Amino acid sequence: MSRRRRDDSEPAGVLLVDKPAGPTSHDVVGFVRWALGVRRVGHCGTLDPAATGLLVVGVGAATKLVPYLTGQDKGYRAVFSLGRRTTTGDAQGEVLDRRPCPPGLEERVPPALAALRGTLELPPPAFSAIHVDGKRAHELARAGELTELPARPMTVLRMEPGPVTRESDRVEVQVTLLVSKGTYVRSLAEALGQRLGVPAHLAALHRLSSGALSLSDPRALGPLRACPREPGPQGIARWRIEGPAELGSEREALGAWLRAHLLDPALAVPLPLLRADPGEGGQRALRCLSSGRPVPLHDPGLHGTAGDAERVAIAPAEPGEPGLVVARVTGEGLDARLEPERVVVPPALRP
Repeated sequence: MSRRRRDDSEPAGVLLVDKPAGPTSHDVVGFVRWALGVRRVGHCGTLDPAATGLLVVGVGAATKLVPYLTGQDKGYRAVFSLGRRTTTGDAQGEVLDRRPCPPGLEERVPPALAALRGTLELPPPAFSAIHVDGKRAHELARAGELTELPARPMTVLRMEPGPVTRESDRVEVQVTLLVSKGTYVRSLAEALGQRLGVPAHLAALHRLSSGALSLSDPRALGPLRACPREPGPQGIARWRIEGPAELGSEREALGAWLRAHLLDPALAVPLPLLRADPGEGGQRALRCLSSGRPVPLHDPGLHGTAGDAERVAIAPAEPGEPGLVVARVTGEGLDARLEPERVVVPPALRP
């Protein structure tokens, strides 16, 4: 019984965090868990330690949305550096190949970038979190047991070239891009270099968006701050994450700041949203769905349009009122039904 009370009192929502360079995505999750005093916290798509920008974090019951939020297309602002190839595919690795960029290379960059649009077969970086025989690829790569992973489909939905600048024998290319799940921007940087005949790596990466969620949302957290600490075992970098300077390091103040920026899970879920009206019809539909029973897709107590979606979310009509169920759409026409798949937030049903 005590566990039920504790879980029910947890905040439930989604945070749009602007991750600083240095900490891992797991470090950010640990900071949120500590500041809020919440056990259930999870991120929706890893950012490398050196990368910055949007990290979507589910809190409390909203961690049940992680599988739906993780698969969204991602928007980035990136810098590709031509003239150097590294062990990790980014600026953190050791240089493997160093060659000067020939004169006139800058003019060849735009068409080479255009050729990267669409679906490509590219190998992911060896230094990545992909599982290989039960181990992370980066663990095998550090041990010298892995040099290259098999190619896999990666899709570039949009590639907008920015400034192309030269510094001595190197050329830097700024791009804004939108990619599908499973696309490694480090792999795109190396692919650009191959098309231009020079080594290349990813010099900088800033995530702008994940699906419909972005750092331009007024509810997004301002940039967190990262302060280096003494290295851990084997020289592993460690960081202390802090909020705005005016809040100091008090846990209570940081927790209140995070709570104030929590998005209602119903507004973050990347699915068509149906609303249950506050009358008996809507209450009955929510009661059925939250207890695992299906209801007709066109139930008169539900309002909204599912379109051709395979899944929908159902929430109370009043924004902020607890309750969110994800359901699969089965059947067709008048026989179409909502089969509950996951109760994200139990509704506060009236008797």
